[in-house]
Amino acid sequence: MTAKVLGIFGVGLIGGSIGLRARRNGLHVIGYDSDPSALEQARVAGAVDAVETLDELPRRSDVLVIAAHLGATLSEIERICERGDAVCTLILDVASVKAPVVAAARGLKNFVASHPMAGSERSGASNARGDLFDGRPWAYVPTDDAQLDARACDFIVSFGGLPLAIAAEDHDRIVAITSHVPQVIAYRYARLLQEEDGAERLCGPVAGELLRIASMDPVMWRETLSANATNVESDLRRLAAELELAADELAAQRPE
Repeated sequence: MTAKVLGIFGVGLIGGSIGLRARRNGLHVIGYDSDPSALEQARVAGAVDAVETLDELPRRSDVLVIAAHLGATLSEIERICERGDAVCTLILDVASVKAPVVAAARGLKNFVASHPMAGSERSGASNARGDLFDGRPWAYVPTDDAQLDARACDFIVSFGGLPLAIAAEDHDRIVAITSHVPQVIAYRYARLLQEEDGAERLCGPVAGELLRIASMDPVMWRETLSANATNVESDLRRLAAELELAADELAAQRPE
């Protein structure tokens, strides 16, 4: 796929990391964000070459990446569909829930829903890394256009990712247990730990990792968990049953 201009809607950690790698790949990167401070961070970090307006971004980009929270992603997809003036040969999103994205983008030309399995507890382009996606699975939902899917895969590979074709519903069911449930566990564990004065001084590496995950933006995660609530609720109840079983087994081993 030959592209010269990459547009990024949302220049936070993921968008900024895409921008850094794109510039390393020789692309001209233009960015938009509703938060002026985010755009300034991206400019200082070297993640964008230029700032573009919301209306012009889809019209000036060969490839457009929508790298925003789920709600903003859905709104931008709807806006692009309504305007119908995007000239992009490829449009990708990076939201961590795919079924609502695929539904919103139905009929949007050259769109491929995707989700790189990479990130950090830190936010903003100031924490972006050009190697963030190296060796990481990058899921995408296949379309009925083999050439479009090939363009998406070429894009993913050029950013160091490993393309993984998966249906939207299967993606959401699997990431519920691999990503979303662990996030809930981390938040609840951190709340439990706060009840013990001085407990953080005796945290091992696993507890430390849970606390790191628990420091992630709760607003973003609340939106994500709500969108995948059916899958996450089911897995949480299964996990709760396993924890109850573990507690019962320990109780049975307790000395009289």
